[in-house]
Amino acid sequence: MRSPGLRLQRFVAVADRGLPDAYRCWISFVTEEDRDALLDGARDDWGLDDYRAVWNRSHGVHPLDRLLNLNMRTYLLDDLLVKMDRMSMAHGLEVRSPFLDPDLIGYAARLPPRLKARGLSLKRVLRAAVADLLPREILRRPKHGFGVPLDRWFRDDLRGYVDRTLGAPDARVRDHLVPSAVNRLLVEHETGARNHGHALWTLLTLEVFLRRVDW
Repeated sequence: MRSPGLRLQRFVAVADRGLPDAYRCWISFVTEEDRDALLDGARDDWGLDDYRAVWNRSHGVHPLDRLLNLNMRTYLLDDLLVKMDRMSMAHGLEVRSPFLDPDLIGYAARLPPRLKARGLSLKRVLRAAVADLLPREILRRPKHGFGVPLDRWFRDDLRGYVDRTLGAPDARVRDHLVPSAVNRLLVEHETGARNHGHALWTLLTLEVFLRRVDW
């Protein structure tokens, strides 16, 4: 889990890019600079074009509502719901998402932005709706994700595995990415110069995929 200081640094570093690019950079696992290095500048931005197209279709709407719409049509659909569906089906579970009820989504979308967030106060309507159902410490508790200690794992517990896969001379990703850029991420992370846990997770996922399909 990233510390508040690191989150603030990352936010400030890309704030001047404006929306939606600053938001995309903030939630990305691989920085723009590292992505360019891995691809040697040979980027195909078809995915970025689609991302911006979703943003452009909401032109004229309040920025908060535009971000929520963008998040729902990209991150929610292409990441969160996909992972939930695959993992639940893999274990024979039927999972439901009550907050994604169409009527509830429609109602929430029509609420004015001032009721959705104010400063650092988020989920204001939801907190008010369940105020008589939950204890005070739960209502005021900050949001907690399902993060895992990737930075530590890739330096300690899983370091050998990473070295045998991404660090191996025959790693499949080296046929598609710049090998020296992959090596730099590995060395910087293992020495503690920088934290690349999420970037290495992304590359490791790609490596496992390429090995399974024998590319």
